[in-house]
Order: sequence, then structure tokens, then C-alpha cells
Amino acid sequence: MARIVLMLENKENLDLLEQWLSQYHSVGRHVVEEPFEETCDLCIVDGPSLRRFKNELQCRRTREQPGILPVLLLTTQPDVWTRSPDLWRYVDDSIMIPVSKLELQARIEILLRARHLSMELKLRNEDLEAFIQAMSHDLQASVRAVTMFAGALDAKLDRLDEEARRDLQRIYWAAAEMRDLIDSLLNFSRLGRGEIQLEPLDLRSFIESCVRSLEVEIAERGAQVRVKGGRRTIRADPALLRIALMNLLSNAIKFTPQDVAPEVTVYASVRKNLCKIRVNDNGIGVAAEDQQRIFMPFVRLHPEEDFPGIGLGLSSVRKAVELMGGRTGVDSIPGRGSSFWIEIPA
Repeated sequence: MARIVLMLENKENLDLLEQWLSQYHSVGRHVVEEPFEETCDLCIVDGPSLRRFKNELQCRRTREQPGILPVLLLTTQPDVWTRSPDLWRYVDDSIMIPVSKLELQARIEILLRARHLSMELKLRNEDLEAFIQAMSHDLQASVRAVTMFAGALDAKLDRLDEEARRDLQRIYWAAAEMRDLIDSLLNFSRLGRGEIQLEPLDLRSFIESCVRSLEVEIAERGAQVRVKGGRRTIRADPALLRIALMNLLSNAIKFTPQDVAPEVTVYASVRKNLCKIRVNDNGIGVAAEDQQRIFMPFVRLHPEEDFPGIGLGLSSVRKAVELMGGRTGVDSIPGRGSSFWIEIPA
């Protein structure tokens, strides 16, 4: 049985709703003097209560994420959504008073179904995260064992022939790849678990700091990386934006033929409250039929021996950008380089 909390200042409507809904659901009233901590599946509010408790409602809905705590507004204003552009932050649906019982029941059932589905997904996500943590712990233990025994053999290298030494080196490489795989899976699964933190960022300085973090890769490949665009301040989550930019920059350097010096140019602009960042390269390019699927997890277009990796870089870019309310894409011609771009609200 669903739990519905009524937050209505109109006493007549409060009594009528409680009497009618109690036939089908568990119904309670929010006590004005107490914080809104009661466990429930749906809140029904009217205009005066919404104005009074909207901060409490928003905080409570945020705590429920990724689950949904639906809120239904009873209103006498036909244009309530136009008059309150930010109403979506606190309310999922509204209904005009007076209202028929049949319509009210239909709206309530739809919102309760959304609540039920979101809680199922929340539980499955928690189960999946627990599974990933347990799996990674077991895998890391196995990798440590392999590395330990390889180290024991390494101490006896003087007794090994050339073929045995090559086999031992393959064990080291395999263990290192497994560690990278485990770390990548854990990082990808954790992406977006925390709350989005929007902070003022100097766009050019932020991009330049990401470039400096890749100095070793840049030096090893003899790459040239240029940053173009004026100094503009945007509001973004620095951790998510760094994940997106670092992956795009690293890919631009990596996916270039070994006999070609990578040339990477980063363009940043802000127009109409929209920040767009392009990372152009002179790399191998991406065929038109692959330009959408490369943003999916574990998609690899090239053999491991040519370009190492497990295929989570671009999917992490997409996930980080979408968590900030943005989008990402690529314009590319095989053999002539690529232009990967991200757009986020500024």
C-alpha cells in the first residue's frame, strides 16, 4: 500500500482528500512544526503549502535521487506553469480545482507508478554497484597473486631461458592490463554517483590545466596542443568537465599514426549561455557509420596492439557531459582527423 502525505492549508480539501484516499492508500498529514522527514511515495500540496514548504520539498526530492518522490499540486490557476517557470523543480504534475475523483485517481496512480519504477531502478543500481565492488575486489586479489608469483620468478631470472623471460613479460603486461580494466570499470560505475557541483570556472585556464596534466603523453608523442578562445567564466562541475576534456585530449594524442606528430587544437566559445568546446586532431578519423556507437561502453574500432584501451573513454565523456545537462558528438573523415565537441549550459 502506497503512503501519501497531504500538505494542504485548505482545511475542507484536506479533510475530503484524506477521507477519500484512505480507502485505497495509507494517508498522513504533514505536521507544520516538524521537518519533512516522513517516508512516503507521493506528496499532494496546494498553492499556499507549496510556497511555504518548497525548500523542504526540493531538499527531500534531491535526497531521494536517483529515486523519484512525486509531488502533485492542486491549484485554482489555469496558467500556473506559465506564471511559475521554476515550478518543475518542486512539482511533477498539477490538477485544477474542482476536480473529478476519476481524474484525480488517474493522476495519482500514474505518479505512484513512476515512484515504484524509480525505486526498482534505484535498488537495481545499488545491487549492481555492490556486485561491481565485490567483483573488483576478487579480481584485484587475483591480479595481486599473479603479480606476486611473477615477481618470485623474476628473482630467478638467471635460471630462465629467453623464451621463459618473454613469457614472464607477457604475465606482467596481462596483469597491468587487468589492473587498468578494473580501475576503469570502477571509475565508470562511480561516475555521477555524487551530487553535481556547479562552480565558476575560467574556461581557458581550466582547459590549459588539463593540457598540463598530459605533459608526459604530449612529450612522448612530440605532440603540439594549442588552446584558442577568450577568457570566459562558466558554471560547471569541475570534476565532470575534467573527465570529459582529459579523455578527449588523450584520445586526440593517442589515435594518431605512430609516424605522425599529433597536432591538437582546442577551441572554446560561449554564446547564448551555451559553452561549446571542440578538440580537433590530425588523427586516423572515424567512419560515418561508427560516429554514434563509439560513445557506447566497450566499443573498440581498432586492435589492442595498435591502440590500447578498453573502450570506456568516450562513454565516460558522454556520461559526464550529460550529467551536466549537455551533449557531445564528433565530425570526422577517416584519414583526415576528427573534431570532437561537447556543449554544456554555461
